Formats: sequence, structure tokens, C-alpha cells
Amino acid sequence: MKDLIHKLPAVKMLPAIVLFVISICVLIIAHGMKPAWNYATYSSDLENNIPQEFKDWKLVPQLTQQVSLVSDNNMQNQIYDDVLMRTYVNKEGEKVMLALAYAKEQRQDVKIHQPDICYPAQGYQMLKSTLASFAISANASPIVGKNQVYTSSSHLEAVSYWVRVGDGTFLSGLQMRLKIIEDGLFKQRFDDGILVRVSSIAQNDSETEKLFKLHERFLNDLTASVTGNNRKLLVPHAI
Repeated sequence: MKDLIHKLPAVKMLPAIVLFVISICVLIIAHGMKPAWNYATYSSDLENNIPQEFKDWKLVPQLTQQVSLVSDNNMQNQIYDDVLMRTYVNKEGEKVMLALAYAKEQRQDVKIHQPDICYPAQGYQMLKSTLASFAISANASPIVGKNQVYTSSSHLEAVSYWVRVGDGTFLSGLQMRLKIIEDGLFKQRFDDGILVRVSSIAQNDSETEKLFKLHERFLNDLTASVTGNNRKLLVPHAI
């Protein structure tokens, strides 16, 4: 009987037919769940839309930052649609370095690079990393991010940042990836994303807490100085 079954063409072809039907079903489902729209319904122009002066902060021209957004400039161009790196100073002479990196379409294999990756890749050692909740008045709820301290052969640097992906802020690459997958499957949308990073040179470790407070004040002043779509780039907003 066993030999007879194996001789029947229909029975022998059954596994292949089942596999073919399953493949067709998967393709139909994937097509139906393919993101159909983008969370970002606007274009970014960070150079022109982020003010050079706001509150008591002024741009310091021609002052370059030592830590770039990624270790490879070619990779930066591939990952991000828009970047901005500036240094500001206030009336007290306190300097804050601002770095913004924006990507309009986040996919599973492309996500914002956090300082946790970029700083060590450029020779810095992380001394401290704590969770931070930024009480930004331009946003209804606190924004989650991190306060960090890095050291190099030449200086100590206090860093504060958050990463917005779609309508939320996230602390890890895994959280970002899950958000991108979830919104792609169930909301049928591509999320955009931005890294908002500020940093300052510290004279010693005891100064870093003061600098973290300075960073939060700077970010509050910055987000309050931009309106409409420009603010939506920096902080989460509801659809």
C-alpha cells in the first residue's frame, strides 16, 4: 500500500501544492500590511528652520564639534536625510553643542545611531549613563532619553539626548525596531526618526550635573522657539 501511494502523482505533489498556497497567502498578507503612508507629512530643512538665535542663545560660527553623528561620513549620508551640527553660547558664556540627525523613513535595517554607539566608535569611553526624563514644555508628556558622561584623551564631555521615532521616544535600538515593525504592520505607516543630542565640555566630573540642567534648559528654549512642523520634528506629536 505504501508503494502504491508513492506512485500516485497527486499524492506526491501534495506537499509542493501546500507550500505554493502558503507562499501565495504570505505574499497577499505582506502586500496588505505594507506601509501605505508616512508619519512625517512634512519636509525637514534644519539649516534654515532651526533658529541661529533664541532666548539668550546665539550661534557660535565656525566652531566644529569633535564627535560626528556617525564614525563614517559616507554612512551618515546613507542613513540620514538631514543633519545639523551647531554650537551655541549664552550671555554667561556657557556653550552647548547641538546635533540633530533626521531620517524621514525608518526601516527595520535603518535606525538612528545613538551616542552609546557613536562616541565609543570615535575613541571615547563612557563613564556614566542614566535615564533622563526631559520636561519639555512644548510636549504634553515628559520625553525619555539619557544623560551620559564620556571621556577622551583630551577632555570630559557631558551628553544629553533623546531619540524620537514616530510618536514616541525610545531608549534602545531594540525598542526603536519594535516600534517601527509595530507601526508598519498594524498602522500601515513608515515612521520617521530624529536624534536630538546636546553636549558640553566639563572641567571635572562634579560639574556634569550642572551641565545636564543646562542642557534641559537649552532644549526647552530651543523647542519653544520653533513652531508647527519644525517642532514636530523635535518632539513627538499626535496624528
